Amino acid sequence: MAEHFPMGAYSAFPPYGFNMPMQTANGMYQMPPQTTMPMGSMTMPTPPGFGQPPQMQAVPKPKKKAKATPKKAAKKKPAKKKKPPKKKPVKKVPKPKLTKSGKKKKERDPLAPKRARTAFNFFLDAFREEYKITHPDVKGVVHCTKAGSEKWKTLTPAERTPYEEKAAAAREKYLKAKEEYVNSGGPQKFKLAKGPPRPPTAYFIFLTNFRKERNASGAEPTSIKEISKMAGAKWREMEPTTKIPYEQKAARAKEEYLKLKAMTAEERVVAVGMKNPYAQFL
Repeated sequence: MAEHFPMGAYSAFPPYGFNMPMQTANGMYQMPPQTTMPMGSMTMPTPPGFGQPPQMQAVPKPKKKAKATPKKAAKKKPAKKKKPPKKKPVKKVPKPKLTKSGKKKKERDPLAPKRARTAFNFFLDAFREEYKITHPDVKGVVHCTKAGSEKWKTLTPAERTPYEEKAAAAREKYLKAKEEYVNSGGPQKFKLAKGPPRPPTAYFIFLTNFRKERNASGAEPTSIKEISKMAGAKWREMEPTTKIPYEQKAARAKEEYLKLKAMTAEERVVAVGMKNPYAQFL
């Protein structure tokens, strides 16, 4: 095909609207006159946007790379603490009851007779009944007692007589019951039920003998404080050998104390009774 078309293989297909070259007598090629195609005979479609300035297309912004967050180290679970061993419940010791002055109240024997009531107590019983009728809205004992105390101060001796007679009768009854209680060894039994009394020391045994000797000699009576001072001075001057008899008696008294302590309350009361368990050592 190249031989027939010296311009190359693609010369066989001339472009649209151009004539083929013509060969002259001397073997040269000559282009024929150009023929023009009427513009109206054929219309070329115009591509969209032809003749308009090119529009700048929005270039998408590159997406920001998310910052790589450092991985948090996994929290270590705290080691379980060993539970401390359960403490044994401690028995709560009841607090001792105190008096208004702050002193410890003495334990009272339930078998001991109660103290006699006073004249004011009998008056207050009668006044309380009247006060409840005249003051039905008032509750409590404080207001009633205060009003009764003020009323008692205004009473004449004749008005107090009935209450004083009742108080005198109650006192007689109390004294009689107390005498029977003491004669039966009530106080001694109450003390022994709680425990035996402490044994006397060597010095206490010496002090008891010192008082007996002083009273027997007919010396002038003096206070207990002065006698204790004299006995203390003499005890300090004594030699160790002269103290031995008192120390031996104190040792035997302690043995008796331990024996009584090992007994039950009932056995202790029967064994001692109303006597002093250490009388033989004094």
